[in-house]
Amino acid sequence: MTLTAEFEASQTTATERQIAKGQETDLESPFQVHELFFSRTDERGVIRAFNGVFSRIAEYPDHSLRGAPHKIIRHSQMPKAVFWLIWDTLKSGKPISGYVKNRSKSGKYYWVYAIIAPIPGGYLSVRMKPTSETLGVVSELYAKILRQEREDGISPEQSASILLQEIQALGFDDYADFQAHALVTEFQSRERELVRKPYRGLTRAIRVTEAKKKICDRLTDIASELAQGTIYILNMKLQATKLGKDRAAIDAIANNYDLILADIKTGITRLKTIMAEATGSNFKQAKESQFLLCASSIMAEVVENFAKEDQPMTGEEQSHEATTLKSLHESYVDQSNAAVLKMMDQCRQVTGGMDSLRQTLLGLSAVRVSLRVETRRLGEKARGLDSLISDIDESHMRVQDHLEQVFDIAIQLQEAINAT
Repeated sequence: MTLTAEFEASQTTATERQIAKGQETDLESPFQVHELFFSRTDERGVIRAFNGVFSRIAEYPDHSLRGAPHKIIRHSQMPKAVFWLIWDTLKSGKPISGYVKNRSKSGKYYWVYAIIAPIPGGYLSVRMKPTSETLGVVSELYAKILRQEREDGISPEQSASILLQEIQALGFDDYADFQAHALVTEFQSRERELVRKPYRGLTRAIRVTEAKKKICDRLTDIASELAQGTIYILNMKLQATKLGKDRAAIDAIANNYDLILADIKTGITRLKTIMAEATGSNFKQAKESQFLLCASSIMAEVVENFAKEDQPMTGEEQSHEATTLKSLHESYVDQSNAAVLKMMDQCRQVTGGMDSLRQTLLGLSAVRVSLRVETRRLGEKARGLDSLISDIDESHMRVQDHLEQVFDIAIQLQEAINAT
């Protein structure tokens, strides 16, 4: 079955939508922040298993849910764009997360933040209560997209394209960028609501990402400043031509300055290459690692709760679902561990590059001292070099200041990756 066919099969009919619209109310089907619930469907979106929290909030008896299409809880205020993106991502074999407004049997609504992943034979969706301010932004965005769908009669795929444009307008590269931000935001908000200590793994990953961003900014500043060095060298050699037989020393200093500046530029280029690999596609890898860390933590809690709570299933069914949940949790853990290890290796490369750069900078300081000494020795003959030395000093101090900031950030980066 094609994606289009599967998507259409998952949609409610016009009659179903009308019935749903008539039943919906402004009342909320409540659940608590600490509660997590899940449902497992087959590849067609038919519900095969769920936990007790899900059936309670959905207000359906267990026998009505099992074997029913998942669209039974679909709210009419959800734009088709969202479900198109969900299906498109799941069919590519990747997990996806997002805000979904659902409808209970009595017509009440309830918002969830869902993490949906492909599993053998279907899909598994884990939901938590959204508590961050992002929900308000998304709610307004969904309403805007829904109006366009109804007024313009656009296809789900066209609507999904508009939704992505709106997400980019909010400052995100793509939906993957947005969902990583949203999941981390919701996860942290939930942890605060539950008065829990910050998740160390996530805190470390965020600290590393922030440090990388700062380093990238400083390296850009340094590269811009070093570009002025070529002009200083040319001016130095130009002044040297006016010294006649005394030009040799200044020429030698200029050449030495040129060589050391080239070494610094090489070091900066090498460091930028390392950073490009560590922050590729606008920190996509870092964001994915944060997404996986949150997902693995949520799944660990789902597995733990499932073992404690009474479930609407037989012992054999419960054993099967426990294995499915545990398997997905282990998958998230493996992926997040791999992402963290790669991140730590890249960070070590960055800090190693910093030490080499610091040594090269010391050589540049020595050249500046030699230029100042030689200028004083030449006296009036080298008067034209005074202003140049001042410019070089100021430029060097700016480079040194940027590099010191990078070194400080590198220390923070090392502390972050060493945190347990």
